[in-house]
Amino acid sequence: MCLSLLRRVAMPILALAAISAACGDDDPPAGPTTPSTSLTGTWIFTVDITVETGICEGNNEPTWQATLEFTQTGNDVTATGDWHSIPGSGPHEFGGTLSGNQLVLDGSYPEGTGTTLALYQLTVAPDGNSMTGTETWTYFGDEGTCNDSMSNVQATRVAPD
Repeated sequence: MCLSLLRRVAMPILALAAISAACGDDDPPAGPTTPSTSLTGTWIFTVDITVETGICEGNNEPTWQATLEFTQTGNDVTATGDWHSIPGSGPHEFGGTLSGNQLVLDGSYPEGTGTTLALYQLTVAPDGNSMTGTETWTYFGDEGTCNDSMSNVQATRVAPD
């Protein structure tokens, strides 16, 4: 009796499990979405330093600005300008990817006696004319380092292409 009941209950469950496993997920993997707005144009970045580490603690001005030229081809974005670098040492180019309304840019520039590496993670506003987010940066110089320092970022488009 138990064996008969087990066959009547277990067999349909095993059959459904096999069919489900064979079907799998037919949806293709999600890739970067096509941006609805081009970021190409002139932007002003305002960067407010919120966390300074290592030798940078208390040494930098709390806020700085840079005028940057953005070019975009598909999802690939390039931002060129002087950033927060040594005057006359630029322009310096950062590269990144726009996926939906999320922009990630990274690059480096000379500063002081060393180099700053920076990663920007920004959210583009629905109208495509502003962005907000964070900068994570590390400075390497002759006098020491500042690992994983942070800043808040606001960017405003001042001229479209």
